[in-house]
Amino acid sequence: MRDYHIPVMLKQCINFIAPKPGGIYVDATIGGGGHSLGLLESCPDIHLIGFDQDSEALLEAHKTLFPYQDRVELIQANFSRMRTELAFRQIKTVSGILFDLGVSSHQLETPERGFSFDLDSPLDMRMDQSSDLTAEIVLNELSQKALTRIFYDYGEELNASRIAGKIVKIREEKPFKTTGDLVKVIESVAGKGTKASLKTKARIFQALRIYVNQELEILEQALKDAINILEPGGRIVVLSYHSLEDRIVKNVFRSAAEGEEQTSEASFLNSTKKRKLQLLTRKPLQADAEEINNNPHSRSVKLRAAEKI
Repeated sequence: MRDYHIPVMLKQCINFIAPKPGGIYVDATIGGGGHSLGLLESCPDIHLIGFDQDSEALLEAHKTLFPYQDRVELIQANFSRMRTELAFRQIKTVSGILFDLGVSSHQLETPERGFSFDLDSPLDMRMDQSSDLTAEIVLNELSQKALTRIFYDYGEELNASRIAGKIVKIREEKPFKTTGDLVKVIESVAGKGTKASLKTKARIFQALRIYVNQELEILEQALKDAINILEPGGRIVVLSYHSLEDRIVKNVFRSAAEGEEQTSEASFLNSTKKRKLQLLTRKPLQADAEEINNNPHSRSVKLRAAEKI
């Protein structure tokens, strides 16, 4: 399992979730099962439900959590379906939920998945490999305007328009097939072998991955659903890896902590705010130097936690 994906900020996640005997806990992005294993080991009597849209991840999680198979249920589905899938199982509330967002180190290091700009591989980038949309289709079929918007909105890339223009021009003669094809275009605009070029490649690949998997579109509603199904005293922990994700998490948590306006039908004067969450982290926590040294994937992580009121 540790070769598959090292769980980020594992100790902190367990401490914030604070699992209690008899509780039902959800790992919304189970990956290789590292965080779930930690939760199961920390409490002798919990039931864990793990979600992941990646079939390879679920196979690995099954191996990792096999000793606890009587207390684990794995579901192949995106976390956007969490509330529905739990309802199918007649589960109305849970004691804790963990989200570990983004791409796993295993996905990055598997060439055929196409997530890494360091490996020349097919332009795939699908987390759910049964999905029809790939990065190859995006690059070869979307307009220059659409590509520019993707690179700017999801990657915050200032060279978005220039890179999109070059992609459209080049594909007229030869379609994009591999990540190496895309890297060449990026380097022709941003340069090669510099920190600036490296950051541009990371932003463009991030943007494509987010678009292909609709990561941001589904995140806000999934977080709201998660908060709604938490029992009083239940806790939610979210690990995010770039500013776009963290901004959504921060805003959803803050809105739930400040409360929504509740106005009685009898009088508009009797309005109150109903708070759903108590924030456990006013500012996001980050991995320490030792963890970053042992697991570079944790370098950009931000952890936010809250408790249901």
